[in-house]
Amino acid sequence: MVTMMFRIALVCGLVAGAAVQGSAQEPTRTLPDAYKLQLENDHVRVVRVHYAAGAKLPDHTHPAGTTVYVYLNGSEGVVFRHTGGSNRAVTRPAVKSGAVRIATGREEHHTAENPASTPSDFLRILLKTDGAGERTMYRLQPSEASFDNKQLRITRLTVAAGTPLTIGAPAGQPSVIVSVPSGETRWIAGGERAVVADPGSYIRIDLLTAPQSPASM
Repeated sequence: MVTMMFRIALVCGLVAGAAVQGSAQEPTRTLPDAYKLQLENDHVRVVRVHYAAGAKLPDHTHPAGTTVYVYLNGSEGVVFRHTGGSNRAVTRPAVKSGAVRIATGREEHHTAENPASTPSDFLRILLKTDGAGERTMYRLQPSEASFDNKQLRITRLTVAAGTPLTIGAPAGQPSVIVSVPSGETRWIAGGERAVVADPGSYIRIDLLTAPQSPASM
């Protein structure tokens, strides 16, 4: 009886330890200076990322799915060393302020290193919406005005001084509005309207599909 209780306790301890280890790799908890949760709801999870010059971040995890990366400043390459199922190093190319990357991928376990003398600032916008069968890999350069597929639509907006812009989100198709280069984020629920008054450049991300069911995420 004692042996059986010991085995049960050991198994429970291993399971609990694995759960703690998994949650411990969530970078907004373990690396709060580099990853800050900015917005989360049933449709998106927006994390503000700051890699300081020369930063070396330990292993952490990012969830699977389609992620929109909005780059807020011009920065050099960042090195990601993947662990787990894919032991390889990948260097993100240099990026420009206002560039956008859309990528569909599996869960990532990696370290991150910014060897440059300048920081790298960007948003990671994880889509919790149905992928509509899309597996997207696309880079939207600052000179490109828009991108769309079945899951999302991205549009660049410019607000002139003294000319506020009214943005309406159709019913069932909410929007995320990102100010570049500040990274300030605004949510517009489906069927609602909002006024953007501050002059500057913005990126509008329209979500064209409904949130996934918890069982499918």
